Amino acid sequence: MDKQKHKLIHPWLIWLFSLIVLVSAGVWVFCSPVLGIDEMTMLASTSSRDLSKPVEPDANINIDRNSMPPVQQPANTSVHAVTEAAVRLGVLTCLKRINQVTTFLTANSKSGVLILPVADQPDQHIFSASFEIMPPDNSTVYASASFFPNNDAVYDTVQYVDRSPEELQRTVFKHLQRKNILKKNIILLDGGAVKVFLMPAGSGTVVIKKEIVW
Repeated sequence: MDKQKHKLIHPWLIWLFSLIVLVSAGVWVFCSPVLGIDEMTMLASTSSRDLSKPVEPDANINIDRNSMPPVQQPANTSVHAVTEAAVRLGVLTCLKRINQVTTFLTANSKSGVLILPVADQPDQHIFSASFEIMPPDNSTVYASASFFPNNDAVYDTVQYVDRSPEELQRTVFKHLQRKNILKKNIILLDGGAVKVFLMPAGSGTVVIKKEIVW
């Protein structure tokens, strides 16, 4: 009789112990704080640009469809204003990548940005931003960056340079390998993960840089 009772009690103890473990794990998951800005660590730079230098604090941020008011660059310059805007919009899965790429693009420059959020389940869809960037040389660069829930990202920068494609290829981009011409006029230069396109524009060149980050 005692043996049978022991056999009955033993499975119940296992079941009870398992239930306690599961409940405890569930409480931990639901009560754990959402990833905070201060807990993020800066990822490696996508190029040789120094990400340790702060972003200009007067970045202008615009949100499409008036989904939220503009935000200012936070005091903690290791966190980009676009990253903070993403948090407020409910985009949490790719914050590190957003911070990495946006900081890289706007480092040592003044910038304005238009964010194109997704209203429904924003954390499960693409997050896209378009920038006007003003480097210290007072030139103008257009950049577009898009981020995906799986932490992949892609960005393009577009800048006009008053030099011919051939001259740029011989000097500024001499370390890149010329691959071919896309169709007739646009030269493709290969820098590994980074691709550079040189498009003739009057006496100068439209320089387009593209990189996929994963």
